[in-house]
Amino acid sequence: MSPSERDLDESPSRTTASYEGAAQHYLSPQRRDPVKVSSEEPISRRIIARALSWLDLPDDGPVRVLDVGSGTADGFALLTAPGADGVVVLPESRCRYVGLDVDPEMVATAAAHTTSPRAEFVLGDVRDELPGGAFDLYLSCGVPYSHLTADELADALASVLGSITARRRRAVVVVDVLGRYSVEWQPRWHLERWDYAMSFFAGGEHIEEPMTFHDRPSLDRVVDRAAAATGARITRRAHTDRSVLVGRHTATGTFHPEVPRFRSLVNALVRDPDGVRAEQLRFTPALEGAPAEVLAHLAGFAERWNATLKPFTGRALSERDAGRLADGLLARERAAADAGLGVGHSFTATLLVEP
Repeated sequence: MSPSERDLDESPSRTTASYEGAAQHYLSPQRRDPVKVSSEEPISRRIIARALSWLDLPDDGPVRVLDVGSGTADGFALLTAPGADGVVVLPESRCRYVGLDVDPEMVATAAAHTTSPRAEFVLGDVRDELPGGAFDLYLSCGVPYSHLTADELADALASVLGSITARRRRAVVVVDVLGRYSVEWQPRWHLERWDYAMSFFAGGEHIEEPMTFHDRPSLDRVVDRAAAATGARITRRAHTDRSVLVGRHTATGTFHPEVPRFRSLVNALVRDPDGVRAEQLRFTPALEGAPAEVLAHLAGFAERWNATLKPFTGRALSERDAGRLADGLLARERAAADAGLGVGHSFTATLLVEP
């Protein structure tokens, strides 16, 4: 077994891999490609909007947000900046945002590039004492919780749930991790934790560290452990997949070289379709290696995805047809999100927590 495939059940240290220079990737304009703008960000905004709707807060009151693993403040932008449809999830005037991250460069970069007086950034670890005050939304995006082992994730969520119960105020928690059964790493489906190389970074940095991958049963088990340890009541939960076929590693082929370059091809349909043919985007789902529910879902998704390709196959694509095809495929991605099985690049659990 290669080093990148070895099972890493042993608990790592509290430190993570160095992210020096990673801000170059997160601030790169190229990062917001058509897939991110038209599929990933709308799904993320939908997750956040649903979470806030569960709280039934006053329409004009402040909303306190703690963004766990805030990085360069993607969460603040998802909350307060208009989406592709012009809709804002939360007006900036109502947002009281605290970004928490363990990496000093990320904290400094976020603070330097976010000028809003509604946002502040704190260096810290979610497993330690959290910033003071009661928060309405404990947000995460960008899979920060996958840096932790299952045991560490249980401790981190116990810290969050314990904070909610101590303040006797209901809140909603968004837990974002890497999906175990993404087609991007199909050869590693049998592993829960392995060395993950972030080879999609702009600027060519090579960052590799152990990451944990989840499906719905494994994430629910960790959540239930944390709830039992704190006495928190989880009265509602939802699960969301994001980027079933268009995750960033379908562009790199780092973990599954045989997978079609779905993300690159969909982006090319929007940016420069010359030479792209619909046949290149055909998806053949796996027949083994995952639970039956996962395999059945992927088979159904393949049928719908390939049906979208069918009217465009066997011929060169005009610019208009390429745009229509890209729209159709990204609509398939958005429609598949609520399956919530851990089949996307990222997998999110949304939890309504009562003290």
